[in-house]
Amino acid sequence: MRRSNIILAAAALAALALSACDDRPSRSDDDREPVKVEQETPPPVEPPPAPAPEVRDPTPTPPPSDRLPPEERSSEQSVQPESETLFY
Repeated sequence: MRRSNIILAAAALAALALSACDDRPSRSDDDREPVKVEQETPPPVEPPPAPAPEVRDPTPTPPPSDRLPPEERSSEQSVQPESETLFY
């Protein structure tokens, strides 16, 4: 029984090995059609857009309000706290 299992396994492995081989003479590459390469046409060139017309502001724009006026305190006054709050 053991001997027949070994022979059966060897036959199965041989069949798998032979089926994995490529039988080159039976295949014909002459039957294949050459691959057609499609050339992509370049996109059409669009003319650049016309420049935007210059628009003048009829009313003058006020200066930005995010700037604070200069501080008029001396450097000694600026380091003193404005209140008696104690920070620990």
